[in-house]
Amino acid sequence: MQVSKFTVARNYFIIGLLLIVTASCKKQIVQDKIYDNIIYDVGKIPVYQSAADKKRIKTPTQFISILYADLFQKAITTQELNELSILYLAKGDKNIITEMLVSNYMNSTSVKLPTAATMNADIDKFITDTYVRFYLRNPTSYEKYYFKNLIQTDSKVTPELVYSSLALSDEYW
Repeated sequence: MQVSKFTVARNYFIIGLLLIVTASCKKQIVQDKIYDNIIYDVGKIPVYQSAADKKRIKTPTQFISILYADLFQKAITTQELNELSILYLAKGDKNIITEMLVSNYMNSTSVKLPTAATMNADIDKFITDTYVRFYLRNPTSYEKYYFKNLIQTDSKVTPELVYSSLALSDEYW
């Protein structure tokens, strides 16, 4: 039995075709790209330090002087600062003397507080201005949400209470 040239050529052609088809069959690999730092060109905003970046607390003299300036919008006299510093250092429980000092300042008629009507007229502006006044930074969106919700739902919240709470916070120190 002789194999014709045509049959041999056909077999080589079929084998070659099978090799080409087999070699060209590869699984297509789909690779997902993950972008973890997408930047949207929304607009430039100033970046403020967070409270976590603060490494040193204020001294009692600095605290009294800055608290006075924040509440009265003017500098404290040297004599009053010295008297309050001595009083502050003489007491054992610093939290109580701080609360008494803030309470005393809040009861003063010359403290510069916005009215409740001003606070309720533009709550967002009040919150932002208060944070900049006390913390020298803008509030986070959660802080804004929290205070706005608190002011809107509780009619007993006054600017005096908001100022007192920020002045007595650890971040203010």
